[in-house]
Amino acid sequence: MEASELRIGNYTMDHGHPEQIPYGSDIDSAGLMEPILLTEEWIIKFGFERFEFEYEEGLETTYVLEKSNGHQFVLSDSFQPMDGEIAMLDYKLQYVHQIQNLYFALTATELTIGS
Repeated sequence: MEASELRIGNYTMDHGHPEQIPYGSDIDSAGLMEPILLTEEWIIKFGFERFEFEYEEGLETTYVLEKSNGHQFVLSDSFQPMDGEIAMLDYKLQYVHQIQNLYFALTATELTIGS
């Protein structure tokens, strides 16, 4: 991993265990850390709620995080940020630190376990 990808508070794999980066100086050790694959388990840990909708075309799953101001942060079944029916990004988020960084960039608040 590159240090430029990380922020204090990001979760990474450190010696085989998920750890949160506590200090800026720890980011200098980014080469020793591994990214954590973004999975439904992590999405749920962050406080997203899973919703399933049945349409003629089939079943659609979305993940929704309700914010205290009434706004929602919505992900598709492939963990792609959505705005209504449209994905917001041209690439799929793959790692936990990526969704944490995107969430912070869009909301100015940290995405942590139990958000």
